[in-house]
Amino acid sequence: MNRFRVVGMTVAAVALVAVAGSPASAGSNATSYGQTQKDSCSYSSKGTFDDYGEHFYVTDMCADNMSAVLKVDVEPFQSGGGYDFTIWNPNKAGSTKDVNKSYAEGTYVCIQAGLGDYGTREWGGWGSWDCGVA
Repeated sequence: MNRFRVVGMTVAAVALVAVAGSPASAGSNATSYGQTQKDSCSYSSKGTFDDYGEHFYVTDMCADNMSAVLKVDVEPFQSGGGYDFTIWNPNKAGSTKDVNKSYAEGTYVCIQAGLGDYGTREWGGWGSWDCGVA
């Protein structure tokens, strides 16, 4: 009986060491595409949340004289369609803006890409929300 107890304790100890030595839980990325107003473009913009380093990327995907814009909502989530902040990329088509933030591991982050006029701050063409985890 002692031999079984020792084997059982050894297996449990090995399992605990394996769990303690494993990396922290991985997050997940999120991607949202803004609707386009130009037939020659599939999307107006692309927004990405990269959980590694908590980077937001906003890419202008269409030469439509509009800017790419990204709404960001970080938990605790805003109610009534609210969000925490926006990121604008007023540069030309093909350009990407990178914004680096820092969130606690396990924090949910949601994004929604769209297009707008950077000068007047009028916007629209919102794609669907997508969420990731830091």
